Amino acid sequence: MKEYPEEYLGQHISTLPTPCMVIDEKKFNSNCENMLKHVGELGSLTEHPILFRAHVKTHKTTEGTLRQLGFEGTSAPFRSKAILVSTIKEAEGLLEYQDSINGVFVDDIAFSLPACVPEVLERLSSISTRVSNLRVFVDNIDHLENLKQFGRPKSGKKWSIFLKIDMGTSRAGLEVRSEEFKELVEKLCDESVKEVTQIFGLYAHAGHSYSSHDINEANGYLIDEITAVNEAAKLVGSVTEIEPRLLTLSVGATPTANSLSTKENKKLIDIIRNDLVAPLEIHCGNYPCYDLQQYSTKCIKLNKISAFVLASIVSKYEKRNEALINAGVLALARENSSIPGMGLCINTDKYLHAPRDFEVSSFVNRVSQEHGILQPYNRDKCEDWKLGEKLLVIPQHACITMAQFPYYFVFNDSGKVIDVWKPHQKW
Repeated sequence: MKEYPEEYLGQHISTLPTPCMVIDEKKFNSNCENMLKHVGELGSLTEHPILFRAHVKTHKTTEGTLRQLGFEGTSAPFRSKAILVSTIKEAEGLLEYQDSINGVFVDDIAFSLPACVPEVLERLSSISTRVSNLRVFVDNIDHLENLKQFGRPKSGKKWSIFLKIDMGTSRAGLEVRSEEFKELVEKLCDESVKEVTQIFGLYAHAGHSYSSHDINEANGYLIDEITAVNEAAKLVGSVTEIEPRLLTLSVGATPTANSLSTKENKKLIDIIRNDLVAPLEIHCGNYPCYDLQQYSTKCIKLNKISAFVLASIVSKYEKRNEALINAGVLALARENSSIPGMGLCINTDKYLHAPRDFEVSSFVNRVSQEHGILQPYNRDKCEDWKLGEKLLVIPQHACITMAQFPYYFVFNDSGKVIDVWKPHQKW
């Protein structure tokens, strides 16, 4: 591949070297706009403004973040300046761009990994001087001890913390009713801890909502998230001198956030109007791109997906009715869902002709390091495979797949490359 991908600007995506990552700009923008609309509509229905925090971990780009926050590419009803990052590199890259334009589109950054350990705190402390609000995640008493030992960050402010709630996935966080969580909250009352920390809010992520079978089930997980952080805020209020109304209740995952659009949201609206003790914040990250895992939840249609791996057919095997593409584990990753294989494939020309009503022709049945094996999808035979043909492959998990590529080619309705986005990758 050429060293300077900008040389492909203005060219058709069929000329791109493969494998590479491509993004349908119109769909990406629409997905960002729709999420902001859903959050705004929920706020108008409940008569309580709902906050929004964009997770940028899927694409990790400045351009994508501007769209998620409503600053570019959308006519969203409101803008947000709050984000989540999964790596410090994401925050550093965004702030470098922000410094270069002498403007502010991000003033609130939360580092979503509960990792209050010395090596991380040093980097976060430096970042604290470059952004109005920096949030860290805490789910262990030793985190508070480490913050106390480190002292205040370079900004001079107290460490602003989210308490991370475990929604039953046993990945990170603490269960609200656990003794560990109560002990953590009690630790916040220590004068030495209070000197360097200030609780900002409670954070929950229903990762198991990815196993939802429909949007109503995802909505149930959203209510579970809200119930958990609301209960946690009440506990904080009962154990400490902190007033729950001053906290932020942050919830979300792409399936649960998508369920904001459901018409039958009476229970959710009633909870927000009558039960919440603090303001609600929605967070999510995969939705600008989507993928097969999100499609498997039945919360979205296949034509909402905006990010693809462009791959080439390099060989075919008629007797076994299979073909070979130059995209394997290192391009597609080895993820799965209820959708079979490692990716669904679409003929590039057919997609551009009908981006809202395209046909899946084949799927990646199995993968090795650098190649994948295609089989027909929902048909007996694929007779139209041609060597050199380029396919758009919908990945199982966009967050993992996009991390394999150093830049993304953004294309318009005619298939012309109109921009190249470079993600703030690694750590």
